[in-house]
Amino acid sequence: MITTFADRLNFAMDKTGKTAYKMSQQLQLAQSTISKYRKPEDKDFRPKSIIIKSIAAFLRVPDRWLEYGEGEFEIFPDDEVQNMMVNEAAEQMPNKAGNVTEELANGKYRLWTKKLPIRAFASYLSEFRNVSFYEELEDVSWVVDHNPRGRYMTIETEGDSMNGGGINDTPDRADMLGRELQRHHWKDGFRESIYGWVIVHRETVVFKDIKSFDKLTGDIVCSSRSGLPQHPDFTINLNDVLEIWKVIKRSF
Repeated sequence: MITTFADRLNFAMDKTGKTAYKMSQQLQLAQSTISKYRKPEDKDFRPKSIIIKSIAAFLRVPDRWLEYGEGEFEIFPDDEVQNMMVNEAAEQMPNKAGNVTEELANGKYRLWTKKLPIRAFASYLSEFRNVSFYEELEDVSWVVDHNPRGRYMTIETEGDSMNGGGINDTPDRADMLGRELQRHHWKDGFRESIYGWVIVHRETVVFKDIKSFDKLTGDIVCSSRSGLPQHPDFTINLNDVLEIWKVIKRSF
């Protein structure tokens, strides 16, 4: 009996002869993610609507049937109409870094990211390259002015060390949209950031300004904005850093 999204996905893949490998290659989805979509018992794990539309276009089946079970199952011919469906779905595809974007009617874009909450900081340090851990994080969205390129993540702030009362300062428990600065760019130094940087150290996650950078030693001096003595400057060596994210937007 076909009653769940997983049932319909498995049925459609069987009828169309499409494999999880081909789907992962064309839609840039991890095969482990597709496997979870196909488990009927995992009812809480299913794609967002924009991903389901992309899967439906790939399988050449009606998206409303695949997502909600509405209408009749059919396999569309690979003709001009179907090509239009694929092109429309491609506008809502994950980019190469795994973030999903959707163009809005006003010319802006909705960007979907994973959210790293404070409670998951410790786990992230040991699991940050683990695809399964990353996929289980909450999905949140931001509206941005331009089509995002690169890798983005939402990170929750911990503490008030970056809150000195200024308009660009950030309070405790705020959500921040970060864009990853890839490692090969670190040697070029760090331009001033309006809101600051999130630095994923081997032992902790910190949200600070990068006050200075010594290219010879790889040391960066991190500073706070609170002006309080309990938030002094400190030094980190880039050899002990896993990731660096530039904060580009906030919500609180």
